[in-house]
Amino acid sequence: MPRLRRLVLERLMRYYRYLAEGRGRTPPPTVTSAEIAGALDIDPTQVRKDLGAIGLVGLGRVGFDACEVCRAIRIALGFDRTYQAVLVGAGHLGSALMAYARFGQWGLKFAAAFDTDERKIGHLVAGCRVRSVRSLAAYLDRHDIRMAILTTPVDVAQRMTDRLVAAGVRAIWNFTPTRLTVPPGVFVRNEHISLGLSELAYHLAHEMPPPRAEPRPAPVLPRRRVRETPTVLVGV
Repeated sequence: MPRLRRLVLERLMRYYRYLAEGRGRTPPPTVTSAEIAGALDIDPTQVRKDLGAIGLVGLGRVGFDACEVCRAIRIALGFDRTYQAVLVGAGHLGSALMAYARFGQWGLKFAAAFDTDERKIGHLVAGCRVRSVRSLAAYLDRHDIRMAILTTPVDVAQRMTDRLVAAGVRAIWNFTPTRLTVPPGVFVRNEHISLGLSELAYHLAHEMPPPRAEPRPAPVLPRRRVRETPTVLVGV
């Protein structure tokens, strides 16, 4: 199978979630490309091309076997295997990621967590004991782990990346708001939370009409007393 582009991978994941997770029930026996396209606002031709890229061909007027689509996507994306990863940066975000139970359904398993904060070392986070980063290289070498999730502060992100790469890590999920420099052969997936926030803020600022202001009642001004001038009749 040829290497799939990132946009294709993202769409395949959307198809998988729609079929296997989005409905809150078991998938129907068959599903058409038009049904998937309508639910996800994607062109039906694009859906057929994406599924064809992983070896799936639908039947006319019947569509695709839904379970077979889910199975083929899981294999194509690698969810049929288990990937052990280490977390570097056991703060609030890192701890929340480790506690997310659904990662296990997609093959991701946290083997250990590392941090530089002596107050965190030795504590358990989602069942994993936090270790000192001084033992990071030895741990990776001993357990042959090639994936890392990075949630450190910006000022140490590149330094930790260099240590991970030197220890054999070949895939880094980067949650730090900085661009990492890695050698060829190392893949970095950046998750910039600020970019997601910027999209939400832009939508609120430009797509939604401003709230209507309630009309304010006109102020009641005090009535001024007018001094009456006596009328003088001339020539009477």
